[in-house]
Amino acid sequence: MTQFDDDAVDELMRLVGAELERRDTDAVHQSEATLAWIAQDLRAGASTAERERDERDADAFARRESARLAERRAERRLPRQLLRSRVAPVAATVAQSLGLALDAGCAVMLELSAAAGSGRELWDEPCDTWVELPADLPSARYVAMRVDGDSMQPVLAPRDVILVQLDAVPMVDDLVVARRPETGFVVKRVASLNARQVELASFNDAYPSVTVRRDPSTVLGTVIARFSRS
Repeated sequence: MTQFDDDAVDELMRLVGAELERRDTDAVHQSEATLAWIAQDLRAGASTAERERDERDADAFARRESARLAERRAERRLPRQLLRSRVAPVAATVAQSLGLALDAGCAVMLELSAAAGSGRELWDEPCDTWVELPADLPSARYVAMRVDGDSMQPVLAPRDVILVQLDAVPMVDDLVVARRPETGFVVKRVASLNARQVELASFNDAYPSVTVRRDPSTVLGTVIARFSRS
């Protein structure tokens, strides 16, 4: 069997990555399973000792490539829209003003970091800002949220504003807002899910994946838009 040294394996990985980059339209639809198969194929040409030594590198390659493609899918699904906000015409909590804002073609603005650690529910927070909804949205309940932290960079930066459809059924690769008892509400990507739980991942690889229960009290809703200021 042909033996690959480290430079040869690195070069082969580089060529695979370059080919995926060249065929961007097709690559963006490749699944994580396909990328894992590519990594496995890279290992097949090495000796037993080399396969063991390169196992973690090949798996890391598949994870990096999968994350890169997930970022591109998110960028394409969520083109930035102009943020149009207004002062709320009433002094009320989020729960009290949710319906009023929707009747006016707006969504209430929430600060994701506001309720964390304060002992208050997100719905009990005061709301003083509304965000105008994009045209042609289906009839549903929406809230706007300001992102807290850098775990979803480069797709979402700190202080970015997102629009969340409440009670939407999450799917793999969706960006969702979920509740974690120890940290409050977070924005994450759905990496995998089944009937009982959801695996949530970050785009920033400095943050590990987490698992939460799959129920409406945990997964608040799905991100359907992101805004930029004029």
